[in-house]
Amino acid sequence: MEDDLEKALESLQFQIKKEIIDNYFAERVYLEEDGQALEDEIADYRQHYAALSRLFLAFYAALGPEAAVDRIVRTLSLPHKPFYEDYQKLTPQERQVLLKKYRRRGFTAWGRYINLVLDLYQALEPRCRSLKEQYDKILIHLRLHNEDVQKFNQSFDFGLIAAQIEAMEGGAEPICGGIQCEEREELSTRMRFKIKKLTEEELPPPPGLPPLDKVKGQIKTALEAFSP
Repeated sequence: MEDDLEKALESLQFQIKKEIIDNYFAERVYLEEDGQALEDEIADYRQHYAALSRLFLAFYAALGPEAAVDRIVRTLSLPHKPFYEDYQKLTPQERQVLLKKYRRRGFTAWGRYINLVLDLYQALEPRCRSLKEQYDKILIHLRLHNEDVQKFNQSFDFGLIAAQIEAMEGGAEPICGGIQCEEREELSTRMRFKIKKLTEEELPPPPGLPPLDKVKGQIKTALEAFSP
Protein backbone atom coordinates (compact mmCIF):
# COMPACT_ATOMS: atom_id res chain seq x y z
CA MET A 1 0.00 0.00 0.00
CA GLU A 2 2.78 2.39 0.97
CA ASP A 3 4.67 1.39 -2.16
CA ASP A 4 1.64 2.21 -4.29
CA LEU A 5 1.27 5.60 -2.59
CA GLU A 6 4.94 6.35 -3.07
CA LYS A 7 4.73 5.42 -6.73
CA ALA A 8 1.66 7.63 -7.15
CA LEU A 9 3.48 10.57 -5.53
CA GLU A 10 6.52 10.01 -7.69
CA SER A 11 4.31 9.91 -10.78
CA LEU A 12 2.57 13.11 -9.70
CA GLN A 13 5.91 14.82 -9.08
CA PHE A 14 7.10 13.74 -12.50
CA GLN A 15 3.98 15.11 -14.19
CA ILE A 16 4.22 18.43 -12.32
CA LYS A 17 7.91 18.82 -13.20
CA LYS A 18 7.20 17.91 -16.82
CA GLU A 19 4.37 20.44 -17.01
CA ILE A 20 6.55 23.19 -15.49
CA ILE A 21 9.38 22.50 -17.93
CA ASP A 22 7.07 22.05 -20.94
CA ASN A 23 5.32 25.36 -20.22
CA TYR A 24 8.64 27.11 -19.78
CA PHE A 25 10.08 25.94 -23.08
CA ALA A 26 6.79 26.38 -24.98
CA GLU A 27 6.68 30.05 -23.92
CA ARG A 28 10.37 30.43 -24.63
CA VAL A 29 10.05 29.03 -28.15
CA TYR A 30 7.06 31.32 -28.78
CA LEU A 31 9.04 34.40 -27.72
CA GLU A 32 12.07 33.38 -29.80
CA GLU A 33 9.86 32.91 -32.87
CA ASP A 34 8.00 36.16 -32.22
CA GLY A 35 11.30 37.99 -31.80
CA GLN A 36 12.51 36.59 -35.12
CA ALA A 37 9.25 37.60 -36.81
CA LEU A 38 9.78 41.13 -35.49
CA GLU A 39 13.34 41.18 -36.82
CA ASP A 40 12.05 40.02 -40.23
CA GLU A 41 9.48 42.84 -40.25
CA ILE A 42 12.20 45.37 -39.44
CA ALA A 43 14.45 44.01 -42.21
CA ASP A 44 11.57 44.23 -44.71
CA TYR A 45 10.82 47.78 -43.57
CA ARG A 46 14.43 48.83 -44.03
CA GLN A 47 14.39 47.48 -47.60
CA HIS A 48 11.31 49.55 -48.41
CA TYR A 49 12.87 52.54 -46.66
CA ALA A 50 15.98 52.22 -48.84
CA ALA A 51 13.76 52.09 -51.95
CA LEU A 52 11.99 55.23 -50.73
CA SER A 53 15.34 57.00 -50.37
CA ARG A 54 16.13 56.33 -54.04
CA LEU A 55 12.80 57.83 -55.05
CA PHE A 56 13.48 60.91 -52.92
CA LEU A 57 16.87 61.33 -54.62
CA ALA A 58 15.12 61.32 -58.00
CA PHE A 59 12.64 63.89 -56.68
CA TYR A 60 15.50 66.18 -55.64
CA ALA A 61 17.14 65.71 -59.04
CA ALA A 62 13.88 66.74 -60.71
CA LEU A 63 13.61 69.83 -58.49
CA GLY A 64 17.09 70.94 -59.42
CA PRO A 65 18.82 73.64 -57.36
CA GLU A 66 18.99 73.43 -53.58
CA ALA A 67 16.94 76.62 -53.32
CA ALA A 68 14.06 74.81 -55.06
CA VAL A 69 14.43 71.87 -52.68
CA ASP A 70 14.37 74.23 -49.69
CA ARG A 71 11.26 75.97 -51.04
CA ILE A 72 9.40 72.68 -51.47
CA VAL A 73 10.46 71.41 -48.03
CA ARG A 74 8.98 74.58 -46.51
CA THR A 75 5.85 74.29 -48.66
CA LEU A 76 5.29 70.72 -47.48
CA SER A 77 6.08 71.68 -43.84
CA LEU A 78 8.73 68.97 -43.56
CA PRO A 79 11.02 69.28 -40.51
CA HIS A 80 14.09 68.50 -42.64
CA LYS A 81 15.16 67.34 -46.11
CA PRO A 82 14.85 63.54 -46.02
CA PHE A 83 17.88 61.72 -47.50
CA TYR A 84 19.35 64.99 -48.77
CA GLU A 85 22.80 64.20 -47.40
CA ASP A 86 22.86 61.14 -49.67
CA TYR A 87 21.77 63.29 -52.60
CA GLN A 88 24.59 65.78 -52.01
CA LYS A 89 27.13 62.97 -52.38
CA LEU A 90 26.02 62.29 -55.97
CA THR A 91 27.78 63.78 -58.97
CA PRO A 92 25.73 65.81 -61.52
CA GLN A 93 25.93 62.83 -63.88
CA GLU A 94 24.63 60.43 -61.21
CA ARG A 95 21.75 62.79 -60.43
CA GLN A 96 20.68 62.82 -64.06
CA VAL A 97 20.83 59.02 -64.25
CA LEU A 98 18.17 58.93 -61.53
CA LEU A 99 15.71 60.57 -63.94
CA LYS A 100 16.38 58.43 -67.01
CA LYS A 101 13.39 56.13 -66.56
CA TYR A 102 10.89 58.97 -66.08
CA ARG A 103 9.00 60.33 -69.07
CA ARG A 104 9.08 64.09 -69.66
CA ARG A 105 5.56 65.32 -70.43
CA GLY A 106 4.79 68.79 -71.74
CA PHE A 107 5.26 71.13 -74.70
CA THR A 108 7.35 73.72 -72.85
CA ALA A 109 10.39 73.56 -70.62
CA TRP A 110 8.23 74.66 -67.67
CA GLY A 111 5.60 72.04 -68.45
CA ARG A 112 8.17 69.25 -68.63
CA TYR A 113 9.82 70.46 -65.44
CA ILE A 114 6.70 70.78 -63.30
CA ASN A 115 5.10 67.60 -64.65
CA LEU A 116 8.21 65.59 -63.79
CA VAL A 117 8.23 67.02 -60.27
CA LEU A 118 4.53 66.27 -59.82
CA ASP A 119 4.85 62.76 -61.26
CA LEU A 120 7.62 61.96 -58.79
CA TYR A 121 5.67 63.46 -55.92
CA GLN A 122 2.65 61.37 -56.91
CA ALA A 123 4.87 58.26 -56.67
CA LEU A 124 6.42 59.39 -53.39
CA GLU A 125 3.34 60.24 -51.34
CA PRO A 126 1.66 56.79 -51.34
CA ARG A 127 5.02 55.14 -50.69
CA CYS A 128 5.48 57.32 -47.61
CA ARG A 129 1.93 56.57 -46.45
CA SER A 130 2.40 52.81 -46.91
CA LEU A 131 5.72 52.92 -45.10
CA LYS A 132 4.14 54.84 -42.22
CA GLU A 133 1.53 52.09 -41.83
CA GLN A 134 4.30 49.48 -41.82
CA TYR A 135 6.27 51.56 -39.30
CA ASP A 136 3.27 51.87 -36.96
CA LYS A 137 2.63 48.10 -37.12
CA ILE A 138 6.23 47.40 -36.15
CA LEU A 139 5.97 49.75 -33.16
CA ILE A 140 2.80 47.95 -32.02
CA HIS A 141 4.46 44.54 -32.49
CA LEU A 142 7.52 45.79 -30.57
CA ARG A 143 5.35 46.98 -27.67
CA LEU A 144 3.39 43.71 -27.49
CA HIS A 145 6.57 41.64 -27.75
CA ASN A 146 8.17 43.54 -24.87
CA GLU A 147 5.02 43.10 -22.78
CA ASP A 148 5.24 39.33 -23.40
CA VAL A 149 8.93 39.39 -22.49
CA GLN A 150 8.18 41.10 -19.18
CA LYS A 151 5.44 38.59 -18.39
CA PHE A 152 7.74 35.70 -19.26
CA ASN A 153 10.60 36.99 -17.12
CA GLN A 154 8.23 37.47 -14.18
CA SER A 155 6.41 34.15 -14.57
CA PHE A 156 9.22 31.85 -15.66
CA ASP A 157 12.23 32.71 -13.58
CA PHE A 158 14.66 29.88 -14.30
CA GLY A 159 16.15 29.99 -10.81
CA LEU A 160 12.72 29.73 -9.24
CA ILE A 161 11.80 26.80 -11.49
CA ALA A 162 15.02 25.02 -10.49
CA ALA A 163 14.30 25.67 -6.80
CA GLN A 164 10.74 24.33 -7.17
CA ILE A 165 11.97 21.16 -8.80
CA GLU A 166 14.64 20.68 -6.14
CA ALA A 167 12.03 21.17 -3.42
CA MET A 168 9.92 18.43 -4.99
CA GLU A 169 12.94 16.19 -5.00
CA GLY A 170 13.32 16.72 -1.29
CA GLY A 171 16.21 19.03 -0.62
CA ALA A 172 18.81 21.49 -1.74
CA GLU A 173 20.69 19.00 -3.85
CA PRO A 174 21.75 20.07 -7.30
CA ILE A 175 19.02 19.54 -9.90
CA CYS A 176 19.50 17.23 -12.85
CA GLY A 177 22.42 18.48 -14.85
CA GLY A 178 24.44 19.49 -11.81
CA ILE A 179 23.44 23.15 -11.47
CA GLN A 180 24.67 24.35 -8.08
CA CYS A 181 22.82 27.03 -6.12
CA GLU A 182 25.55 29.59 -6.72
CA GLU A 183 25.36 28.93 -10.48
CA ARG A 184 21.59 29.12 -10.60
CA GLU A 185 21.33 32.88 -10.25
CA GLU A 186 23.85 33.51 -13.01
CA LEU A 187 22.11 31.04 -15.32
CA SER A 188 18.73 32.57 -14.50
CA THR A 189 20.03 36.01 -15.54
CA ARG A 190 21.39 34.64 -18.81
CA MET A 191 18.11 32.86 -19.58
CA ARG A 192 16.01 36.00 -19.22
CA PHE A 193 14.84 37.70 -22.40
CA LYS A 194 15.95 41.27 -22.94
CA ILE A 195 13.58 44.11 -23.73
CA LYS A 196 14.02 45.12 -27.37
CA LYS A 197 14.81 48.77 -28.00
CA LEU A 198 15.10 50.35 -31.43
CA THR A 199 16.93 53.56 -32.19
CA GLU A 200 15.92 55.87 -35.04
CA GLU A 201 18.94 54.58 -36.92
CA GLU A 202 17.66 51.00 -36.61
CA LEU A 203 14.05 51.95 -37.39
CA PRO A 204 14.01 55.38 -39.06
CA PRO A 205 10.55 56.97 -39.20
CA PRO A 206 9.33 57.67 -42.73
CA PRO A 207 8.67 61.21 -43.96
CA GLY A 208 5.04 62.29 -43.96
CA LEU A 209 3.77 63.90 -47.18
CA PRO A 210 0.32 65.43 -47.77
CA PRO A 211 -1.71 64.06 -50.72
CA LEU A 212 -0.87 65.64 -54.07
CA ASP A 213 -4.35 67.06 -54.61
CA LYS A 214 -3.98 69.14 -51.46
CA VAL A 215 -0.61 70.67 -52.35
CA LYS A 216 -0.44 70.60 -56.15
CA GLY A 217 -1.23 74.29 -56.51
CA GLN A 218 1.20 75.23 -53.77
CA ILE A 219 3.99 73.21 -55.38
CA LYS A 220 3.43 74.91 -58.73
CA THR A 221 3.44 78.34 -57.15
CA ALA A 222 6.54 77.59 -55.10
CA LEU A 223 8.48 76.46 -58.16
CA GLU A 224 7.51 79.25 -60.58
CA ALA A 225 10.71 81.11 -59.71
CA PHE A 226 12.74 78.05 -60.80
CA SER A 227 11.15 77.60 -64.22
CA PRO A 228 13.79 76.51 -66.78
